[in-house]
Amino acid sequence: MTLLLPLLIPLAAVLALPLLPNNAQLTRRVAALAGFLQLAAGLLLWRQPPADLSVSWLPKLGLSLDLGLDGITLPLLLLSALITAMAVIATPVDQARSRLFYGLLLATNLGLTGTFLARNALLFVLAYELILIPTTLLVATFGRGLRSSAAIRFLIYNALSGFVLLGVVLAMGWLHPGGVSFAYADLAADQFSPVAERWLLAGFLLAFGLKLPLVPLHGWQPITYTEAPTPVAMLLSGAVSKLGAYGLLRFGVQFLPDTWAAWSPWIAVIAAVTTIYGALNAIAQLDMRRLVAYSSLGHMGLLVLALAAATPLSLQGVVVQMLAHGLITALLFCLVGTIERHTGTVAIPEISGLMNPYRGLPFTMGLMLLGLMAAAGVPGLAGFVAELLVFEGSWVAFPWPTLVCMVASGLTAVYAVRLFNRVGFGRLDNERADWLNTTWGERFPAVVLAGLIVIAGIWPATITSFSEASVTPLALRQTDLVLTANAAGAEFTAPELLA
Repeated sequence: MTLLLPLLIPLAAVLALPLLPNNAQLTRRVAALAGFLQLAAGLLLWRQPPADLSVSWLPKLGLSLDLGLDGITLPLLLLSALITAMAVIATPVDQARSRLFYGLLLATNLGLTGTFLARNALLFVLAYELILIPTTLLVATFGRGLRSSAAIRFLIYNALSGFVLLGVVLAMGWLHPGGVSFAYADLAADQFSPVAERWLLAGFLLAFGLKLPLVPLHGWQPITYTEAPTPVAMLLSGAVSKLGAYGLLRFGVQFLPDTWAAWSPWIAVIAAVTTIYGALNAIAQLDMRRLVAYSSLGHMGLLVLALAAATPLSLQGVVVQMLAHGLITALLFCLVGTIERHTGTVAIPEISGLMNPYRGLPFTMGLMLLGLMAAAGVPGLAGFVAELLVFEGSWVAFPWPTLVCMVASGLTAVYAVRLFNRVGFGRLDNERADWLNTTWGERFPAVVLAGLIVIAGIWPATITSFSEASVTPLALRQTDLVLTANAAGAEFTAPELLA
């Protein structure tokens, strides 16, 4: 029953919020309490790992309530709980229609938790689809000026992702040799025909490529992250987008290893294109929100590169990169939201001098500098640990795509320096620079996220220790075998590199 706690806490809060008085401060406290309780439940599961839970639900459809945790899903569960709590605290105290807003945030968290705990593919799809409804409503109802356009685009792309995923999962379950089954254990042990595997993997790549997203399936991402409210952007970029990488790891690498290994060179090329495309577009942006959005897109490419390589080290890098990117992008969106509330704009040409110790926002900009340094992979911060694992693990399998991604990572420093130089320094506009300094209530979520980024960079074991035992058995290429092949000048086909 312990496994049900992370699900029951947000569910109880979602059901209780409409019954509360229409008081923004009260609903905010209840929502924050739910987030912290879920985080505490996740830490309890970490200290005392529970047995898997299986309850028959609709056996004729192959649907059962199969729940479980491993070194891949536990850190993602903790990440989603943390970012949900920080997103609630980052919400203004006077949030309009607060019961609806926090209810939708927690419903999104409920769907995320369901996907990470699921050990049944059909249950995964149900939780995956649940996320679409509250996130679309959050963008459409509480977003910025172009919220309607952003919500429609978000809905179309992600509804297509869910529709494709449902079709592929149903096909996979129906093709099960022993009868209809969607249990992860059965799907991992199945031997599908080569033709079936190709169609299944193509569907998974499309479905999860839309969710990440990957180029050219990214049309919804920049406008949605730009127009979404700050807490929603934190949750979408920091947690929801990780479903794409997690899905590819689980359904692609684990369930369809032979076809994944055969297609991995092309997947690595797509990853490299996504990474360099995101970095170049981030350099060109004049809006801080869009800059962070394209930066996030580029870092999604690193995840897919590591998945394509599928070495023990790169797969560990996948989990660490998901955690590091979640913390970093949530921090950056939180800080951009703070700047927007105090200055009234996120246009880079319209802001300068925020590092001024008297009339600027020096504390916020100091944290912004840390977040940008972490995104650029500066040693001592979480981003460096993640990128080191990804690049070292991927180089032996795909040196050229890895080199492109390393160049793109270097370009991160270009737009980071450009943003900080233009916004942090220069002369203040005397007609507009009458901003109130930030309060500690506003600073709290950014301080927590920044602190975790520093801790993970100084003590990497805090984020690397979770996943090693779980991802190593999934590796499709053993690093020493690839190194031997390269040194000897030999050519190996994908099946020969399988572990």
